[in-house]
Amino acid sequence: MARSNKTRMQTPTGDTPQNPTAPPENAPDAAAMLQFIVPTEVVDLPSKGAFYPEGHPLHQCGTIELRHMTAKEEDILTSTTLLKKGLALDKMLQSVIVDKSIKVQDLLVGDKNALLVHSRIFGYGPDYTTTLVCQACGGPHENTFNLENVGNKEIEDVLEKYGIETTENNTFCFTLPKSQYEVEYRHLTGRHETEAASSTGQVSSLALLEAITVSLNGQTDRFYIKRALSSLPILDASILKRAYGRTTPDIDLTQEVTCPNCGETADVGVPLDAGFFWPQL
Repeated sequence: MARSNKTRMQTPTGDTPQNPTAPPENAPDAAAMLQFIVPTEVVDLPSKGAFYPEGHPLHQCGTIELRHMTAKEEDILTSTTLLKKGLALDKMLQSVIVDKSIKVQDLLVGDKNALLVHSRIFGYGPDYTTTLVCQACGGPHENTFNLENVGNKEIEDVLEKYGIETTENNTFCFTLPKSQYEVEYRHLTGRHETEAASSTGQVSSLALLEAITVSLNGQTDRFYIKRALSSLPILDASILKRAYGRTTPDIDLTQEVTCPNCGETADVGVPLDAGFFWPQL
C-alpha cells in the first residue's frame, strides 16, 4: 500500500531582464517551468519495522518514502557494468529511497521486494505483461499481471505448531524433530542473500540453511554449523526452511492465471526478471 504526495511545478522567481527582446514581465520563466518536482510515495513494509535492531533507521518504523523513477534511474537499469555485476536493481532502489541513511543491502528481503514492486508501479503503472509457459500443456502464452493485487504475505501461525520461540535479538528458536538439534535462525537482509548466492546469483538449499542459521545447540562457530547442516536429515532441513518461509515478512506475488491454450488454471508467481522494469509500452 502506498500514499502519495502531490505533484508540483516550481513557481518561477527572479527579476525580468530589462531589454527590448525580453518577454513580458509576467511571462513564465522557461527554465523554472521545466523544473518538475518528482512525486514521492510512502510504502508500507511487510515487516512493519519489527525485525530491525535498535539504531537501524527502520527500527519500529513500518514505512519508507520512495521517489518516482526518472531518466536517471533508467541509466542505472541499463548500465552494462551494473547488470553484469547484478547490482542494477539495488543501485536503482538506493537512488529512489528518500532517506539516504537507509541502505538497500541492510533491508530485509521481503521489504526490498515490496519496494521493487511499488517502484515499478510508480514508474510504469500496475499492468505487467510477460510470457509464461503453461506447466500443464507446455505452451507459451502472454499474461498481464495486475501489480496492485500484490499484497503483504499472510504469516501463518507456525510458532505454536513447531514450538518456535522468539528472542530479544529478533531471531527464532525451536527443536528440529529428527536430529533434536536446538536451532536458532534469523531473517535475511539483502546483504545476507548476496553473500549466500553462488556465481550464478542463485541461493542453493544448503546455502540458504547456512545463511539463516545463527546457532545449533548453542554453537555459533560457522565451521561447526556448516558441517552439521551438510548432514542434516532431509526432514529437518525441510521443516527449517518451511518455518523460515512462513515466519518471514514478505509480499505475496502469487496470482491465478488461466492458460488460453488448454484452459488450465494455476497459481503463478509474478516473475521479477529482467523484463520487470521494461514494460511493453
